[in-house]
Amino acid sequence: MNRKIVIIAFLSLSMGMRAQQETHLWTLTPKVGVNSSKMSVEDLWTDMNHAISPKHKWGFVGGLDVEYQAWQQIGISFGAFYSNQGYSYGEVEGLGKVTQSLHFINIPVLVNFYIEPNILPGLAIKAGVELGYLVSGKFKDNHNTLTNTSDFKRVNISIPAGISYNYRHIVLDLRYNIGLMNMCHKELEVQDSWKANSLWLTVGYQFEL
Repeated sequence: MNRKIVIIAFLSLSMGMRAQQETHLWTLTPKVGVNSSKMSVEDLWTDMNHAISPKHKWGFVGGLDVEYQAWQQIGISFGAFYSNQGYSYGEVEGLGKVTQSLHFINIPVLVNFYIEPNILPGLAIKAGVELGYLVSGKFKDNHNTLTNTSDFKRVNISIPAGISYNYRHIVLDLRYNIGLMNMCHKELEVQDSWKANSLWLTVGYQFEL
């Protein structure tokens, strides 16, 4: 009796997930979430003897993925996302909270490998390439907001890699974007390489097309 209950429960669970072995299937997944980002930037000097190192900044990310299930265990996806990235110096005496916000439109292209559709349906690891376009940049403290888009290059290329899980069309996605380009204009003559690295955590709902 217990064995029958286990079998029925397993079948019910499997039916609630999209069967990844269905090939030639198109899906659309709107997603929203948060990211944690940081760039390799110079310290903020508050005086001759005191410098503050940059910290991670939390921001909003949202957009959608379109995926084509090309083979039983491999899907190919492309998407468009808005992402508020940058870095923070935290609370600075006399200035308050100091942050650098970078507003990106990102276009990722990923290969999704579904580990074992018949045993772990919905679980996938993914990697690919992402093109980012910097819409605007703003440096802000409690007293002023400075638009400094021109301090950064407009185009960024990164390598996204991560893992996702699909249950009853709800998709939980965790990915890390490794920035490849120095985003700072060489005219500023900074010594550090400013690369836009970010960790995304999103949740979305998947529609079959």
